Amino acid sequence: MEKDIIYMHSSEKMHELEDKSINLVVTSPPYNINNVYGNRTREGRKIESKGVKYADNLPEEEYRRMLGAVFSECRRALTDDGSIWINIKSRYDGKRILPPFWICDYFPDMFLKNIIIWNFDWGGSTNTRFAPRYEFVFWFTKDATNYKFNLDAVKIPALNYRPDRYKSQMKNPSDVWKIPMISGNFLERTGHPAQYPEKLVERIVLAASDKGDTVLDPFMGSGTTGAVAKRLGRRYIGYEIVPEYVEMANARISGQGAPEDDKKR
Repeated sequence: MEKDIIYMHSSEKMHELEDKSINLVVTSPPYNINNVYGNRTREGRKIESKGVKYADNLPEEEYRRMLGAVFSECRRALTDDGSIWINIKSRYDGKRILPPFWICDYFPDMFLKNIIIWNFDWGGSTNTRFAPRYEFVFWFTKDATNYKFNLDAVKIPALNYRPDRYKSQMKNPSDVWKIPMISGNFLERTGHPAQYPEKLVERIVLAASDKGDTVLDPFMGSGTTGAVAKRLGRRYIGYEIVPEYVEMANARISGQGAPEDDKKR
């Protein structure tokens, strides 16, 4: 099985992957919220056309069938101690919030360990309700108790540290992660219109995999998962159907160089 590669075809059939060959899946599937990414809009009207277009508007039945096929392949390829992390957000149909808890229906034989709240500071504005400033990350493990969780690798400084009560100044980061959304002035920013931040993926990769493990992203997009995996000494495999995104991701990943520990030697 070839690794460190992005396959340019749909991940509904990942025939290149052997059974139980993937240690970790990290991905952000299309949200299907009827956006045409790559356009600049104002008050719902297109005012500028830019970048590679991506229409996130599949018929709902086709969208759900596609996700079912992809996640079935992910489960097949996952090792017994592996886990799947999915970033997705609520929809709003103009009348009510529709939270994405239906994602759990695709993993009846797996174990939901956390629903992470990814909190960020900026985004769309509205004057009809409070502005949404969060998305979800669902964490599923294949086994109830035998799974990788490297907590020490992702602990953060405790602001209220008391040496008389705690052994260490470092603490569990909890299930609410305050990580900035990608802004136009970020060095990691690419031409992809729906890019999630490296810091989000980095915490997942460090916590849920070891060096040398293989990380899969069935919706590779701009290559964030692959870039982080390579930088942290993991192998990666991705799938992407848009040629321009594959080219963008490969260029980005190739610029990562050696893993961090190798650079220090």
